Amino acid sequence: MEDSILDFTTNLAILHRQFQRAMNQLLEADKMPVNITEFYLLVLISETRQLNQRRAAWTMAVDEGLMARMVHHLVELDLIQKETDPRDRRNRRLQLTPSGQELVQQAITVLHDWWQQATPNQSDFDYAVITAQLQRLSSRVLQKQQANNH
Repeated sequence: MEDSILDFTTNLAILHRQFQRAMNQLLEADKMPVNITEFYLLVLISETRQLNQRRAAWTMAVDEGLMARMVHHLVELDLIQKETDPRDRRNRRLQLTPSGQELVQQAITVLHDWWQQATPNQSDFDYAVITAQLQRLSSRVLQKQQANNH
């Protein structure tokens, strides 16, 4: 079991870094004004309703100062907007602007192309099954992390 866990972790890291490199190259080639971490934030915002800046920092495991700088940059680029949460005025809710939505859609196309090239032909890969398993793992890690912080 230990070897399987190590193999899984290593392969996940390899895939993540290779995808990150490919996305950074594409973002630079297309003269996109965001880096890969900001891109991940845009995707997180697009997939999460009522996401606030503090929760985004916690979920992405970045400090709140870096998150504040990224949010400021993305607001300046008109890719996101932030508003004060009426339920807790200390929190800033994040939303994609139409430009942000367009950028995420372009990036999703790149993401799909990258994975199609990475997946062997006639593969029996079932991304839905793998995604469900990874989501369960991610949720568990986030829940444990949240429990440790409280």
